[in-house]
Amino acid sequence: MSFVLRVLVLIIPVSLIGLFFVLLSTENEYPGADYKIFEIPDFSLSNLNGTNVISNKDLKGDYLLNVWASWCITCMVEHPYLSKLSNNGIKIVGLNYKDDRSDALVWLNKFDNPYDLIIHDFKGTLALDLGVTGAPETFLVNNGKVVAHYQGEVNQTVWNEVFQPIINSKNLSLK
Repeated sequence: MSFVLRVLVLIIPVSLIGLFFVLLSTENEYPGADYKIFEIPDFSLSNLNGTNVISNKDLKGDYLLNVWASWCITCMVEHPYLSKLSNNGIKIVGLNYKDDRSDALVWLNKFDNPYDLIIHDFKGTLALDLGVTGAPETFLVNNGKVVAHYQGEVNQTVWNEVFQPIINSKNLSLK
């Protein structure tokens, strides 16, 4: 009995350590990235200027959907990279999240506007339907379907490791 107990005391911890090592070392996905494919939810919200109503039916083709806010410090860090993408012809739709319209407009005037279109989601309803937990978050959209979602700042590394492989494999045109 004593021998069996000693073997179990040795085998169980070694097995658990081995299991954790295998689980942690076989991660195939980039941290913060989600590759579930789902439809953009139905919505009808105004643009940031308050002049037009935008719905999911107005968003066509392939684009990045970037969730941002003027109160978001990480959005400010991310913003120059989004401007670089935009200057390279990448189509970016902004989703202004739980933000005062006038604060967002001042912020864009101060830091540049990389967005082709900006949806104002003051109450956060669309963001909630998309599964947003905070800002910034970015979605890669292909013909009305989200094909990748990244929580956090998009930078050159994230672009190269999360978005670019999908863009290349699906032959997407974000221009």
